[in-house]
Amino acid sequence: MHSPKFPLKIDDLRKVINRSRLKTTWKAKVRDALRRQPIPDPLENLDFHISLTSNCEAIEVEVCSASYIPRPPNRFLSEKSKGLCRQLVIPSVIDALILQTLSDALWEEIRWKAPTKKSFYSPADHGFSKAISGQSAEYGSYAAWLAFQKTVFGFTATKSYLVVTDIANYYDFISYEHLRNIVADLSLAKEHALDLLIYTLSCMLWQPDYMPRVPVGLPQMNLDAPRLLAHCFLFEIDKLLDSIPNADFARFMDDIDVGVDSIPEAREILKNLDLALQTRQVRLNSGKTRILTESEARTHFKIRENIFLNSLSDKINAKKGLMPLFKEKRKIELALRTGLRRGTFSTGNGDKILKRLLTLARETASNLTDDQFLKLFEEWPSARATTLTWWQHQSSPALNLHVLTEILNGGHLVDDASRMDIANALVAARLPDTPYVRNHIKQIMSGMNSASIWSLYSLVWIASKYGSIDDLITIVESKVSVWASHEQLSRLVAGLFPRLLGSPMLPKFRNILRRAGGSGTPSVLQFHEELSSTKEGYTSIGGFIRAINPSVPNRISHSKFLMLLSLLRNPSIAPTAIMQLKTIHARALSDDFYKPLVP
Repeated sequence: MHSPKFPLKIDDLRKVINRSRLKTTWKAKVRDALRRQPIPDPLENLDFHISLTSNCEAIEVEVCSASYIPRPPNRFLSEKSKGLCRQLVIPSVIDALILQTLSDALWEEIRWKAPTKKSFYSPADHGFSKAISGQSAEYGSYAAWLAFQKTVFGFTATKSYLVVTDIANYYDFISYEHLRNIVADLSLAKEHALDLLIYTLSCMLWQPDYMPRVPVGLPQMNLDAPRLLAHCFLFEIDKLLDSIPNADFARFMDDIDVGVDSIPEAREILKNLDLALQTRQVRLNSGKTRILTESEARTHFKIRENIFLNSLSDKINAKKGLMPLFKEKRKIELALRTGLRRGTFSTGNGDKILKRLLTLARETASNLTDDQFLKLFEEWPSARATTLTWWQHQSSPALNLHVLTEILNGGHLVDDASRMDIANALVAARLPDTPYVRNHIKQIMSGMNSASIWSLYSLVWIASKYGSIDDLITIVESKVSVWASHEQLSRLVAGLFPRLLGSPMLPKFRNILRRAGGSGTPSVLQFHEELSSTKEGYTSIGGFIRAINPSVPNRISHSKFLMLLSLLRNPSIAPTAIMQLKTIHARALSDDFYKPLVP
């Protein structure tokens, strides 16, 4: 039941949450953001996309009738360091779309309310598919992050000392009461949209063991909404720092750097900054707060290393496809070897240098020894995904396959993200069908402890490419009680349909899905049935299925390959169209583990 005031708010809400704006936001940002989630969807959410107009109309009605309640989100652990994990929230498709639409609407006004231009933030550039020079940004767009870095580098040339600090567990301690007061003080016209945004995010807070909800802490996710509010939360701090004479500052989310002329000045700024933050119940991270000299700052920010990598990257881009890259390859291998020996990647911005090097190593087919591969994976959690991207793009990734087996069986992994990253890399890689490879895949699958939701997800994902039909049925049947109650996992299980298409085990598979009644299965199952039996199923995704993806070894994602399998068994599609699909995706169909699956 809504309040008597709600009808007065509907017009304002409808200006933000309406079919047109939802559709635009989905196409421009949300669809791509969901693809970048660590959890692969078996349909890449195409079932939502092809019915986008009706889905957006339903969302508008739900929100504007006061019946909208956020769906329970998935939670996913990602290791930061030393076993300490960040809890990531993966919202449902509908909630993700609502959050992003609200965030975009608020950003249109908030961007003009910032007290200074020295705080660098802008919504994530979802259309920017490739990281600049191998860099990545956790918050917002690459352009904003690079502008922040450039500004901070400038401090080392103009100031004697540089204060480097951030806020301890920033997202976890943001109070919704303080947040509402700060943002509302900006006199936003879309106040009702702000209410809905904060309400939606608060519903996604972790509430374990039936404990009462505490209105503190923004959920971390791959969407702009929490980032935007976290950015605005520090507008007061921007105003304070901007008022300090003879000090230069730059802020990117909770990373705050201040250039000063003396140590007493630096200590005074840190004192006042910490006290100001305490008024909002957050504190500076004393372990990461440092006062650096000009030379120490250059070492901390790895300015010399960045200049070297910029030059090397330019040379690689100029020669790529035209001349051999032997010289650049040797430089990268030497830099990695030397950096690991000297501990270069363990201090300051060393992990960012490491990720840039690994990206260049992938582009030049540079080599890592097994010991280096293992060391990188064990000691730099933030670089694991980049390390695995290097691995899957090697000409012979099978040579390092035993390292992944050792990693999984060594007990070093405490989070969900690392297992999922391994599963994604394994499925993406082109491996030869040999007894050696099959043995290690079997060991890796055994290392996925299926008692955990996300370990089971990883296991099913790997089995969807490398498992036999008997393996698939055994996993699906033995784990019904786990996957049936989990929407995303039940979608993945239903996404196995094309692997069983044409098999005598298909009726049994259908019966298992029907009896389990998983909330995610009907949409995925119907989608694949239409792909495999109707002409409309093909035409609805024709442009999507014909497009290649040069960023992955097989030029096609595994999700798209499973959809392709359904289409290749569709008797309603003309033989010429089937041949066209096989020609377009000839590289994927030559994969040793894909070839036997193709009709």
